[in-house]
Amino acid sequence: MSTSRRPLRWSSASSPSSAATPVPGLRETGPHRPTVADEPDTLDEVTAVVAAEDDRRGLDRLVFFTDAVIAIAITLVVLPLVDVARDATTGIGTGTGESARTTADFFADNGLALLAAAVSFAVISSYWREHHRIFLHAARSNRLLITVNLLWLAGIAFLPLATVLKVDAPSTDALANVIYIGTIGVTSTLLRVEEFVLTRAGLYQAGFTPTLSRLAAHWTPVVLTTAALVIATVWPALGLYPLLLLLFSAPIQWLWRRPRRIRSSTGEPSL
Repeated sequence: MSTSRRPLRWSSASSPSSAATPVPGLRETGPHRPTVADEPDTLDEVTAVVAAEDDRRGLDRLVFFTDAVIAIAITLVVLPLVDVARDATTGIGTGTGESARTTADFFADNGLALLAAAVSFAVISSYWREHHRIFLHAARSNRLLITVNLLWLAGIAFLPLATVLKVDAPSTDALANVIYIGTIGVTSTLLRVEEFVLTRAGLYQAGFTPTLSRLAAHWTPVVLTTAALVIATVWPALGLYPLLLLLFSAPIQWLWRRPRRIRSSTGEPSL
């Protein structure tokens, strides 16, 4: 008598798949149906990390390029005065001819030019500090931010030229005053636009969002520069002295935010 052999069937209790050591990276989604565990999630995480690194590298390149342009511009501010000093002080101390001039004569003749260079240096330095503060908590950039930043750098690069025009022009030259102060005003405005783009487009790090009152207070230098431009246009004899209004920028910003800090400390809602 022949006996028929039935095919062996593994039971769930004695199945090698259940008794064997589980394969790393596999999970069971049903009866004895292993699949790769968390593969989509892992790929998403890797993609997110790579994207974040790309964003960071792009932002770093933008900041490094900005620092380089500012360093060059701040150097060019003083170069015209170096040439003027070289020409004006040739033969100092010789006591002969037209070149018999003293160092005091140079400072007396170029006082306004020195003031313009000092103001330009201070303005560009303040721009760099403010740009550093704005981008300190930035996480990424976009095309609009890059465009506005390039326009802002154009204003920075033009400021040494505006300084030269102011140095060579008479103190009462209204056009030279307008070009110089106007360049400062436009550049200040573009810097504020950069901060607005960073906030509006959500380009800051998670959990960092400037308050509305802080953003409004940062427009104080723009308002003061505009006032200085109007004064210099109406009374050109004042030269660059209307720019001294910028000295009130920090106190005004402090007074603007002080009531809001008080409300915040007492638990009252603030902007």
